[in-house]
Amino acid sequence: MKMMIGAAVCALTMLSAGAPALAQDTDGDSYTFTISNSSEMAIITFHLASESDSSWSEDLIPDTIIGAGESLDMEFSADADECRYATSVVMEDGTEYAALVDYCDLTGIDISDDQGLTYY
Repeated sequence: MKMMIGAAVCALTMLSAGAPALAQDTDGDSYTFTISNSSEMAIITFHLASESDSSWSEDLIPDTIIGAGESLDMEFSADADECRYATSVVMEDGTEYAALVDYCDLTGIDISDDQGLTYY
């Protein structure tokens, strides 16, 4: 996997706990959101791929496991004004959930056993 998403993702950081984050494109390239784990298993990886470069990024939460019932506020910055990214999470049993997500209009991502990866 490439370290960057076709030079689109510059950084991903975890935000401090608090109110749910909202995805926003205030400066043209920064997105914040909450990923919630409503499943029975832990989320062990989180990957993105831009529409302009379909290569998956490295794991963007390499030192973090999002346990069942937990959530994590996240932010990533992109070099280009892209909104839509293929998004993939892998669960502790190897199950992968993926969807094309519009981060410009995003409040959060939810992972559940019955619906997989959904966003709102």
